[in-house]
Amino acid sequence: MVEQPNQEQKSGRKATIFAVTSGKGGVGKTSLSVNLACEFSRRGHRTIIVDTDLGLANAHILAGIKPKFTLSEYIDGKAELAQIIEQGPCKVKFISGGSGVKEMANLDDNGRARICVAIDELSPFCDVIILDTGAGVSKGVTDFVSIADHTILVTTSNFAAIADAYGIVKVVVQDGYKRPIHCVVNRVRSPEEAEQVFLKLKGCTERFLGFDLNWLGLMPEDSSVEGAVLKRAPFSEVFPGSVAARYLAKLVSGLERYVGDGKPAPQAAKN
Repeated sequence: MVEQPNQEQKSGRKATIFAVTSGKGGVGKTSLSVNLACEFSRRGHRTIIVDTDLGLANAHILAGIKPKFTLSEYIDGKAELAQIIEQGPCKVKFISGGSGVKEMANLDDNGRARICVAIDELSPFCDVIILDTGAGVSKGVTDFVSIADHTILVTTSNFAAIADAYGIVKVVVQDGYKRPIHCVVNRVRSPEEAEQVFLKLKGCTERFLGFDLNWLGLMPEDSSVEGAVLKRAPFSEVFPGSVAARYLAKLVSGLERYVGDGKPAPQAAKN
């Protein structure tokens, strides 16, 4: 557990919030979320990852953390916000969503809203907040995407994954989401494969939704990623020289331009 943030730790701006999401499960979304957080932190950005895959949270496993408290205890009133913040790898602060908790999986609008308020309360104390959302198009996913400054959409070249990726974009855009959505094509064998997937998605979102999907980059098929899962550690930490780690760095370089351009924190705005 880490100490509760104090006034000296506040910055004049609110953190940039990145929601990492996917239409289909099993595309590597959580692994990417954890490793993005680690890479941001290595570059000196104060980073918090919040596992908002409520009820089925597993980011703590990939980070090698055994959380004492989770969002489940926070919602139940059994723990304060500061108590559920754990120290993760690469100095990343970590909040777990709770695994195998039926009540969290079925959390109502008020419960999700309370989590969104907690995320906002954390914002002045860090530079980057990464939300590892669940997969699919339920309110348990879209509510967290709706509060993000940027969304990172993860898919693979699998046809079902592409179709479901379009599905989540369709739902959030129809709900009024207008902020950037950046596409990452994971587990590809070549840049050409990734480009084909992205162009399919982009063509559909432009034609049917009038929404311009951004290209962020690709992540190659790399055995070191699975090796890191077995070690319960981020691949960028245990295999820093891997191909996957090099491509991860490119993704963060593409996102880093958005860090620090957030809104003034409410406290600073009053001064």
